[in-house]
Amino acid sequence: MSKPFHSIEAKSSAPIFIFGDHASRHIPEAYNNLGLSGDDLTRHIAWDIGTDSIIRHLCREFGCAGHLAGVSRLVIDCNRSPDRLDMIPEESDGTVIPGNQNLTESERQHRINTIHKPYHAGLSAAIETAMSKLIDPLIVSIHSFTEKPLTGEQRYVDFGYLVKSDPDSAKAAIHEYATIGMNYDVRINEPYTAMILNHTVDAQVASRGLRHLNIEIRQDLITTDTQQAHIADILARVIGPVMRKRPVAPLP
Repeated sequence: MSKPFHSIEAKSSAPIFIFGDHASRHIPEAYNNLGLSGDDLTRHIAWDIGTDSIIRHLCREFGCAGHLAGVSRLVIDCNRSPDRLDMIPEESDGTVIPGNQNLTESERQHRINTIHKPYHAGLSAAIETAMSKLIDPLIVSIHSFTEKPLTGEQRYVDFGYLVKSDPDSAKAAIHEYATIGMNYDVRINEPYTAMILNHTVDAQVASRGLRHLNIEIRQDLITTDTQQAHIADILARVIGPVMRKRPVAPLP
């Protein structure tokens, strides 16, 4: 039976916890690939490319715990509220998802009960554990985005920080790119805005009043193993000072 999530155990007392809502492209056998084939099973509509590797790199670097989705967002999107119809997408970036058409309420509820709820229950338990064992933990969510959707415009931002309830942590992180000499295009609430797409952080992190970063990485920066290791190293150098709450000068 497919696991709705995978856990990474903490190896240190570093005050940080990292998770990925879209880290997997796995579709359980019972869903027969949702009627899809070829590139549609591996391109960005199925998962956030590169995030599984990035999260595992960061968890090793900090010795911290992590939580990774175990099922593709094409089956059910764990970063959507159960009251949203697009939680189970009928179409994604120009691709019709045959296995998601005309679902009955019982079929929809089955996916919620077997994937979405266990994912969030596991994440909630992991965050509660971090809160009980760590002092003022920084919670980090890692996502990635395609540089050019089939049905959208080219995106040029390299890293996006989705900000709604903790702007200070995001500003501190953005400050660090210049500090370590990395000339990336880093923006707040691009290519998405946390005012719209922020379900897991809203429900699990902000609701607990925790410091957090919600990071989006452009996928052409993390296509290969080498790129993923490189970007994970950069993120570790950016996140570390925020985790430790090192004072920074205000942004201009």
